[in-house]
Amino acid sequence: MTVGGQRDLGLSELQLEPECQTQLSQPEPFVVEMAPRLPHSGLALDVAAGSGRHSVLLGSLGLRVIAIDNSVAALKVLSATARGQRLQISAVAADLGCFPLPTAAFDLIINVNFLDRELVPRLKRALKTGGLLLFDTFLVDQAQLGRPRNPAYLLRHWELRELLADMDLLEYREGLARRHDGRSAWRASALAAKRS
Repeated sequence: MTVGGQRDLGLSELQLEPECQTQLSQPEPFVVEMAPRLPHSGLALDVAAGSGRHSVLLGSLGLRVIAIDNSVAALKVLSATARGQRLQISAVAADLGCFPLPTAAFDLIINVNFLDRELVPRLKRALKTGGLLLFDTFLVDQAQLGRPRNPAYLLRHWELRELLADMDLLEYREGLARRHDGRSAWRASALAAKRS
């Protein structure tokens, strides 16, 4: 099957290589905290999904999920997990920079630990009216603690709020936060709804 001209890693055709057989790490705390506020049906997009720790959470809520990443190995892990848990997750290997996002198609889009500022307007257009965008990534202060260090992948203070200015902010925070692995990181996190 193809999604948006990209190959969907069909669950039945995957054979995992031994190095890809690994357990998923826990979702980021902000995603877990927001889970009760997220839709429990409809279509979700997981941007830069990796091995799918957030896709699996969304699938377990009852959402159909399209998980996009450029790592075929990570998506194989996700596909095996989705198959094992009987979740409706389509793992799609694609470059998000040129992946054609449909207009007004998604009830939820999550973007965690990934930053491409040029992608944000496309993500907002891909949401249905009232659809939610969950964004959770690193602030510029993170460069002092560790990775990432490249300013291209770090939000300036209040930048996320500016990027989402045309949406209704349901939750917004910036600061030092505890991550899924217990380490601290400088984060900007938001849950926003698309206006009509």
